[in-house]
Amino acid sequence: MDTKNTLSLLHQALIRRKAVEDQVRQAIEPIKPTLRFLAELQAIYQVVYGAESYAEISVETEPKTILLKPKTKRQALFTPAMVKLPANAKWQDLTFSFINNEDVEVKYGDTSIGKYSHEDLGFAQANTEWKKPDRRWALLQMMSALLGREPKIPATKQHLMNVCVGVSSNVVEKRKSDLSIGLRQVFGINEEPFERYTHETGYQPKFALLPEKELRGNGELHHRWSDGLQG
Repeated sequence: MDTKNTLSLLHQALIRRKAVEDQVRQAIEPIKPTLRFLAELQAIYQVVYGAESYAEISVETEPKTILLKPKTKRQALFTPAMVKLPANAKWQDLTFSFINNEDVEVKYGDTSIGKYSHEDLGFAQANTEWKKPDRRWALLQMMSALLGREPKIPATKQHLMNVCVGVSSNVVEKRKSDLSIGLRQVFGINEEPFERYTHETGYQPKFALLPEKELRGNGELHHRWSDGLQG
């Protein structure tokens, strides 16, 4: 056995180990008062509560419900409704009134159910920092502006394409389908929220849909809404 070589290797290993220990001591030196405080706090909890540590003392809280955006009609039917309505509610009894670009008031008959933002109802862009209204919400706003004027303008695919330059018929149809799924999930009503589409009537909601007050009647359409539909 080469004792001299072995001792030399051990000596070098101990030097490296001590260097690491010195670095650790230097790193924890500034937080020693905090560590002592935590140790004393743990001792107090052991005396008062008989627990191993204060970390074991927990307060029960109601778990946060995370609602995933449904992507199909079937998923929408089995997703909890965001807005509580009476049992067997019908679309025909609902009024959906825009207050501004991001907020609406929902009424069931003559009773106000509440005021909600687009984000409250799940119509926010998930991939943006500010949670701006998504394209489904923009489409609903545009429909309200068309149908809330006198004379009414049918929300046909062609009219929507004319307002939103660069959007194809298929894109409008897809976004309307996504909007229908979203509305079902929001209100928990199983049936389709729009009447059957025709070239004459366009997308006609079964519920009352009103734009912002200044747009009811002969008001001009706001370009900000059409901007939300493009792309």
